[in-house]
Order: sequence, then C-alpha cells, then structure tokens
Amino acid sequence: MAPLSATHHDDFLALLALTTSDSQPLAAAGNILTMPPQGPLNTHGPALCLTAQPRRSTHQSPVGALFASYPDWAAQHPLVQQRPHLTEILNRRALLVYGLAVAPQHRRKGIARALLAETEQRSRAVGYRMITLLHTPDLAPFYQHLGYTTARHITIAMPGSAMGLTQPLPYMTAVKPLVPTVRVRHLPNAPGPVVSALLPGWDLPAEARFENGRLIT
Repeated sequence: MAPLSATHHDDFLALLALTTSDSQPLAAAGNILTMPPQGPLNTHGPALCLTAQPRRSTHQSPVGALFASYPDWAAQHPLVQQRPHLTEILNRRALLVYGLAVAPQHRRKGIARALLAETEQRSRAVGYRMITLLHTPDLAPFYQHLGYTTARHITIAMPGSAMGLTQPLPYMTAVKPLVPTVRVRHLPNAPGPVVSALLPGWDLPAEARFENGRLIT
C-alpha cells in the first residue's frame, strides 16, 4: 500500500469509477489529484489517496484504490452550520472514505482490507479518532468483520445535542473508532447506533437514552 504516484492518476480514477458513490469529492477527484497535500494525513489536496500494486511489482498499474477526505457532514449538517467552528475540529478527528475499489480480477485477495488497514493506521498516527464510509447492504458483513458498525442511521453525540446521519436507500454508514475512548453504543429507543466521545467532552452518561427522537442525557 502506498500513496498514489503521478504516473498512475488515470489508473486511479478508472478504479474509483468502479465504486457506486456519486459524491461531490469523488466527482472532483481529477482536480484534487493535481494539488499539493493540505494536512498531515492528506497526500493530494484535502484527500488521502492510496493505491495497491500487484505483488512483486512497483511498475504495473495499481489494482486497488482508496480515496478519503473530510466528511461532507462536517460542513453540511444543519447542527454544524449553526456552529461553524465545529467543522475544522471534526475535520481533524473524523475521516470519510469516499471511494474504495479493487479491480475485478484481483478481488477476494485481501486488497480492500489492506487499504483500509493502512488508512486506519495513518489516521490514528496523526490524531484521528474515527473512520466512516458509505456502503451498500451486501457489503455490511465485510465491514462488520473488520470491526465497523453498520446501519442506515448513525447518531454522533455532541454537547447538548445529537447529529443524525441517515443515508438514502440503498446506502448504509459504517463507523469504526480508532481509539478506545470513542465508543459506539446502542441506547434505548435510539434510531440506530450512537457514537460517543468523538471529541473530549462529547461522552454520554450511562443513563443516556432517546425519547421522541431526542437524545436525553
């Protein structure tokens, strides 16, 4: 697993085209690949771009690609728009994988798993606390096996409120804490799993619950 090299930009984009995501960051990937890194984790502009090469080869086209960047919800969610200062904070603590693809003839060889593991390791090393991604329901067992919690609705606990992330059909969200203090909890009456302590002070008491769709702490 290695950062994307300039000679493989077209191959990288071709692999990303195999994903089902139509997100804005992926649509802008071609331009992002021409940018210098913007942060300790990023390899190209605001994104982390990793590739997987065939075994015993450093010259062939990559057979796997991963594209990750700041979570779109860190800037677009209504709760964050009411508190703009949170965007920068969230961008340094949560990473969203927008695209993960492996060439069809190289699947079931552990390449996607290795790309995710490399991403998790790099993210953890620079202070990120959670990885998240979107996927279709058929991939839920794969991500669950790698330690991710998957659901159509994920809630992130915030001071005095809760940020709900609901995906349109058929997509689901997968989340994985990168540090022991971040927890994914199942609270009474919650619409789905709840992430607590994404940031210091964002933890929840043991008696936390949901009532009428609202987080009660």
